[in-house]
Parts: sequence; C-alpha cells; structure tokens
Amino acid sequence: MKKLAIIPVLLMLSIAYADNVKISFNYEKIVEPNDTVEIDLKIQNTADTYLWKCKALVDVSLLGDEIQYFTIVSEPEWSDKINPGVSVNGKLKIKISSDATDVNLKIPIIISGEIGACEEGCKPFMDGPFYIEISIKNRGIEAFNYAESLYNEKKYEEAMRKYEEAKNYFLKYSDDKNAKKCIIKSKYCEGNLKLSSGISYFNDGDLENAKKEFEDAKSIFETVNDDDMIELCNEWIDKCTEKETVTPTEPPVTVTSSPTITSPSATTPSPSPSSTFPGHGKTVFAIPIIVAIILILIATIKIKK
Repeated sequence: MKKLAIIPVLLMLSIAYADNVKISFNYEKIVEPNDTVEIDLKIQNTADTYLWKCKALVDVSLLGDEIQYFTIVSEPEWSDKINPGVSVNGKLKIKISSDATDVNLKIPIIISGEIGACEEGCKPFMDGPFYIEISIKNRGIEAFNYAESLYNEKKYEEAMRKYEEAKNYFLKYSDDKNAKKCIIKSKYCEGNLKLSSGISYFNDGDLENAKKEFEDAKSIFETVNDDDMIELCNEWIDKCTEKETVTPTEPPVTVTSSPTITSPSATTPSPSPSSTFPGHGKTVFAIPIIVAIILILIATIKIKK
C-alpha cells in the first residue's frame, strides 16, 4: 500500500493589476482546519495621483458556501496618503473553521479608498476583486484513514502510532469527536497485541504468561465495551485453565508383593526313614524276606552234601 505523502507548505505569490493599484499576495496555499492564515499584501500606487485611506477587504457579497469555512480576523488599512509609485505592506488574516475538510476556498479581496489631490477634491475608488485560492486539507482524516488501513492489515503497532498522530491533529482542530475515535481505535490495537501475545505463549505451552496476556486483553476490551472481544478473551482464559487442570503425568506403576524366595541348601536333604513312596510300600518289605529264604536254601544244600 502506498503511503500518504506529507502535504508540503506551498507559498503562493500572485500579482494583479487594476486601474489604480498593483497588488501582490503572498500566503500558504495549503492549510489545515483551525489554522489562521496570514495573507501578506503589497499595494503599489499605479495612478498618477495620490491614494488616501486605503483598505484591503474581503468582499463577502461575492462569497457563496465558502463563507462557512472561515472567519475574518483582521483587514489592513493605511491612513496615510500613498504617493504615485509608492508601495505599502499589510496583512489580512482569516481563521479556518475546524470542520473544514478538503475544501478549496476562492476568496475575493478588494482595495478601496480615495484618490486625487485633496485640494482639488478626492473621490472614492474600488479596485478588484482580486481572488486568492486556498486548499484546506484535514491531515487528521488522512492520518486516520492510513491508520485504518494498517489496522486492517493487522499491523497494530504501526496503526497505534498513526492513530496517535491523527488524534493530535484532531485536537489541534478542536475536533474532540474524532480525537475520541482515535483513542478507542488505539485501545483496539493494544488489546489485539495482548491477544496475539497470549496466543503465542499458549502455543508454546507457557500457560501462566498466556493467561496473564488474555486477562490484560480482556481488561482493555472492557474499557471500550466490546462484548464479542471480551467473550473471545474469556474463551482463551478457559482454555488455559482447562489445560492447567489436566497436567500430563507418568503412567501409574502397580506394585505387588513378591513371594519370599529362600536359597536352596547346599545339599539335598534325604527323605526321612518314615517316608514312603505311594504304591511301593509292599515291595520294600518283601525284599529282605526273599533274601533270607535264599540263604536258608543254600545252607541246606551244603549240609546234605
């Protein structure tokens, strides 16, 4: 987007001729609301006789709608006679209205007085009208419109500076209504900056700072009574609170009692004498009897031999 150019101070020098005078104007061509414009006049007597009681006047009878945009502060006059070929200087001052915006003024100025040698009798004269053109530019509105474009692009810091500049212009123009509008829009910039900062903290997992930024943003939007933005801040604050109460932890470990393990002895204990093995008790007691019978038989055989 192209930035607005700074309005230069242009001095307009114009020269006009009439029957009795040559007049030159020097003034600022581009002014602001509430300015007091000084128009430097230089009047030269071009007649072949004297000029007396000369005045420079705004001819209000020739004004249309322009009359509402300025008031006359002072108009110069010269009480002394002006000799042929002699020049005099003066200032005509007008006050620009505070509500004038993008207006082009065309102001008619006339020179009046008396002409002639007094001993021969003077007669009234009036030369003009001579027109001067002045453009009124409301720099406050230009600065405000530029701030609005920055705001729409979410360039909140730059927009804040431009709203401040616009506010200062409006205060200079005694335009309290638009100055207040700039203050409100600056609050929106500040609130949105806090909101953006809070979202960044939230995304980084810094819930403490995120919540603080959201609460600050909410307080700012409360000053401008914006219920929608207040609700948005509350939603972000709730998200921080919910995330704080559900803090992730390690999975719980189930602990069970382990059985007591005793180390085995170095030698395996022998079964006790009374131990029996199921199903083999009769076999164990029959073996000695059989051995005894065999021994008796062997002994009997030997005896018979």
